[in-house]
Amino acid sequence: LMPDFLRNDAMTEWLFTYQMPGAEAYLYSFSKFKATGADLWLMTALSKADKTSAGLPRLLDAANNASRTSPAYLTIAYNAARIYIETGKSSEARKLIDAILDTGADLSISSRNQFLGLRLRLAETLDDFLANSLRRPYAWDFSGSTGSIDDLIAEQKTYFDPEYNKEGREAFDREVEGRFEIERLWQDRLMLDTETIGLMNQSFPASLLLEVERSPALPDYLRPKFAIALWTRAFMLNDYPTLEKLTTEVIKYQPEFAPGLTRITNAKTPAAKQNAALFFVLQNPLFSPYVEDGMGKTDNEFGNFDGNDWWCAEYLSDGDAEAPAAGTAPRPMPKFLTAFQKQAALAERKKLVDIGDAPKYLAGRVIEWARRSPADRRVPEALYIVHQANGWTKYGCGNDAELQTQIAAIMKKRYPNSEWTAKLNAEESEK
Repeated sequence: LMPDFLRNDAMTEWLFTYQMPGAEAYLYSFSKFKATGADLWLMTALSKADKTSAGLPRLLDAANNASRTSPAYLTIAYNAARIYIETGKSSEARKLIDAILDTGADLSISSRNQFLGLRLRLAETLDDFLANSLRRPYAWDFSGSTGSIDDLIAEQKTYFDPEYNKEGREAFDREVEGRFEIERLWQDRLMLDTETIGLMNQSFPASLLLEVERSPALPDYLRPKFAIALWTRAFMLNDYPTLEKLTTEVIKYQPEFAPGLTRITNAKTPAAKQNAALFFVLQNPLFSPYVEDGMGKTDNEFGNFDGNDWWCAEYLSDGDAEAPAAGTAPRPMPKFLTAFQKQAALAERKKLVDIGDAPKYLAGRVIEWARRSPADRRVPEALYIVHQANGWTKYGCGNDAELQTQIAAIMKKRYPNSEWTAKLNAEESEK
């Protein structure tokens, strides 16, 4: 594919070759390496090689003898380790990867994350899987600006304008720092990447997610995500014995939920527990049955512009748990997952998928609650919440006008004097 004139300059020849996919590009790179012995062409050939490529022993031998001071070395080592994994040479891969990871501060954040991704494919236990799943962000993004959280705060402070910010510079700076208070906590924390979280949500049954939440390999600040997801799954699947066991975990991590959760625990009958749990979820859209990636949810208020209130069916889709993100290699299933655990995860996920979007699901349960216990003083507020949730939302799910009309009719007929019906009427008159 490359015309002769592009081969006349060595750098141009390499740049074009490195960008070309396919077997021919590999063979060309391999021939250039055999002719020159250069690290540049060794790196290129290894990057394009797979387990079926001709000449792998020669490349791997050269990789083992490559200079650690070469600018190409990390890419050479990464692809050598990848090929070892693909060819079933796990011990060789593990030895090479661990040697790279042991270099400490000399390894950049992004390079360490890449090698941890390879090491993760060799994990044989849950704790090993978790330890190698943790990543340190190499940068943060905020409305197109990237850098550390401190960098982003400093940039935001430059937007002070005395004409508009009448409160003064010091007050403006405090307001900026307050906006990033939670993010600053996460600046140097290790996090689980999106692909690992996706694999857990789809392929780990609740019993294994509970092991994750209690594993010593998981940092304490990540445990609340798992406790909340497990609690919500128990709620959705009507597993109240498990829900009550998990209540203690949730309160331990987030004591602000104690009053509402205690009301569930203190309820005297199964029906009363269901009603209390439903009302608690309605008042806390932070609760979702899937583990959140990144920093997780921080906003516990419903809003028309929110995309993370409760959950949407798309997050629980019954897709291929091994499907990779665009431009990435497939993430294999962990070796420690048993056939029983895989089947249990599949059955749980099917139940959650069948439940569907939170707005519609919660509305159905509230309507049934209103039919079953019309005198319950919480029902009008519950009806108002699901009416709002099924209205227009810019980023989330909902948007069910027919269901919204049904809920409004119930409120106006059965609870005409309720403050929540008055609020609904006022909002409708403003449209």
